[in-house]
Amino acid sequence: MFTGSTQVAKIIQRALAAKEGPIVPLIAETGGINVMLVDSTALPEQVADAVVQSAFRSAGQRCSALRLLVVHEAVADGVIRMIQGAARELVTGDPSQWRTDVGPVIDGDAFAGLQRHLARLQAEAKPLLPPATPDPVTRLIPPQAFEVASVEQVKHEIFGPVLHVARWRGDPQEVIHAINRIGYGLTLGIQTRIDSRAEALAREARIGNVYVNRNMIGAVVGVQPFGGEGMSGTGPKAGGPNYLTRFCAEQTVTINTTAAGGNVALLA
Repeated sequence: MFTGSTQVAKIIQRALAAKEGPIVPLIAETGGINVMLVDSTALPEQVADAVVQSAFRSAGQRCSALRLLVVHEAVADGVIRMIQGAARELVTGDPSQWRTDVGPVIDGDAFAGLQRHLARLQAEAKPLLPPATPDPVTRLIPPQAFEVASVEQVKHEIFGPVLHVARWRGDPQEVIHAINRIGYGLTLGIQTRIDSRAEALAREARIGNVYVNRNMIGAVVGVQPFGGEGMSGTGPKAGGPNYLTRFCAEQTVTINTTAAGGNVALLA
């Protein structure tokens, strides 16, 4: 049973396949390029609150954290301004202090990888928040956001407080199909006040957990079973009805009662 990156899950999968002895099953819950789709009917204040929580709480280091916000072009400017204002209010610092909203990233390797990705985004995308000042000692990275040209431009999971933003127009189901083509399937956020649209998009999505009009982090144990598909996990879902059975071995006993002269209980 493993929770972590897709790359490490594949290493474990190969090691288990090469191992002599019994065939060992693997339950993996891995990462994702988690997307939130916002249509023009969504409440901007609700969107901004959900985005800031989903992208920047825990310094963006949750497997379910928001990585890519796809917002309808009709409301994009206003929603982006609201997110920029909310993100600037977040305090980055020592997590032992009550005033801190965003703490450090987990280790030096993660910090270095994020710095390389931020350098690429500075050259290839439009910055939406003040640039981060590198500090490898504290490993602190304030919230970062960049506008990219399309969903396809985000190819890898970025495990930190970095949000990518893209605009969309036309059919929202085409956006869901583009998200499906990425290959990850952990979490999806949908922000809309049209119930039938939310239901239709959820049906089209090849995503393990879909969150409608709320943040995308903090699945409630025992209420919201959690787990992805594709490059985001094997299933069954943690906390779901099928999870425990994956750890069990089954045995079937078949008896030929006629070989013993029939069912004695019936004769008696």
